[in-house]
Amino acid sequence: MNNTAFTLKGNIIYSKGPKELVCIPNGYLVCEEGKVAGVYETLPEKYRQLPCTDHQDRIIIPGLVDLHTHAPQYAIRSLGMDMELLKWLEYNTFPEEAKYSDPEYATKAYSMFVNDLRKSATTRACIFGTIHVNGTEILMDLLERTGLKCKVGKVNMNRNCPEVLCEDSEQSLRDTKLWLESARIKYNNITPIITPRFLPSCTEDLLTELSVICRQED
Repeated sequence: MNNTAFTLKGNIIYSKGPKELVCIPNGYLVCEEGKVAGVYETLPEKYRQLPCTDHQDRIIIPGLVDLHTHAPQYAIRSLGMDMELLKWLEYNTFPEEAKYSDPEYATKAYSMFVNDLRKSATTRACIFGTIHVNGTEILMDLLERTGLKCKVGKVNMNRNCPEVLCEDSEQSLRDTKLWLESARIKYNNITPIITPRFLPSCTEDLLTELSVICRQED
């Protein structure tokens, strides 16, 4: 039995499929090598030597997965909900994201996002940063320390955005390649991904070259 194996005790709730919910009061969950090896009403003999954390009457559920979240927008959550998307980007999002060129601001704001994410039920997430390589690396560094498994992207955009956030296409591609090379060997829990913002803010040429990087870098 490896050193990373352990058991959890509590009221375990999980789903076997869209129509089947399983509830095991005072049950046991066994973890081996980072994966669930089984859930039991009574702990099998072969697992009884493992360290066990008893959560008593608390509920144990699978972690939630967030497939699309923008870390720099956390600071402006709930603002401008009466606006259409493009107006909201212009008046709220883009001015906020421009601040992440400042490492001190990025560290402070991303620390709040990461700390709240760590305390939430989300244990896996795909996360957009900003165009700023340094700021995105700060986000990844903070996430790495939490133990959460996340995919993080440096945003690419080269049109229909404020000048302070509008990248030169060639520079955007160079920055992305260098960032990928560094990030792929630096982290255990965090994986870099390609994140063009969305079609209105990326030219066809930029998207085509980013797709080439995707194929080259898997």
